[in-house]
Formats: sequence, structure tokens, C-alpha cells
Amino acid sequence: MDNEIANLIKKIQSVLSDDLLTPKYAKIARQSVTEGHCYAASEALYHMLGGKEAGYVPCVASFEENGEKFTHWWIRKGKEILDPTAEQFTSIGIKPPYELGKGAGFLTK
Repeated sequence: MDNEIANLIKKIQSVLSDDLLTPKYAKIARQSVTEGHCYAASEALYHMLGGKEAGYVPCVASFEENGEKFTHWWIRKGKEILDPTAEQFTSIGIKPPYELGKGAGFLTK
């Protein structure tokens, strides 16, 4: 990942706040400031980098943890994965669920 993208990710992370969380994520105890923000952060990064026209693809994975269903969002370009909230997994020693991911469209226009 180049410095420009890393800086954009840091800027996005700096504005993540609890009011951006869905009710499901707002009620759980989070291990990381980025936890629960994957959709909003990934969509912001996608648009800031030029979106579809620049070759980026939104990706989502559905998975289960402790009997509860969750999703995780990130973007990719070719084989490069750009995940502004990966630390919600890596900070607790878990690999993000990229192998379960599928290309998808964001829910907003």
C-alpha cells in the first residue's frame, strides 16, 4: 500500500465515531475504535480513491461469531486488499475473513 492510501485510511479512521455505528454494533463492547465501522470506512475510501472508474471493487464477507451473524466490508483492486478497519481483527490476533469475501455493491449511491 502506498503512502497516499495509508494517509487516506488514517484520515478516515480519525473521524470514526459512535454515531456512525448501526444499532447492532453500537450495543456491543468493541475491542478496537474501528470495529463496526467497516462499511462506512470502506465506502469512504472507495469514493476517495475514484471508485469503479479507478478499478476498485467493494467486497463483503458474512460470517458467524459466538452464534451471531456479522459482515465485514473492504475494497480491493486486483489482488490488493485495502481494509481501513482490518485492525479490529488483527489487534486481537485474528485474520480478517477475506477468503469469504465476494464483490458487492455498496448500499448507497
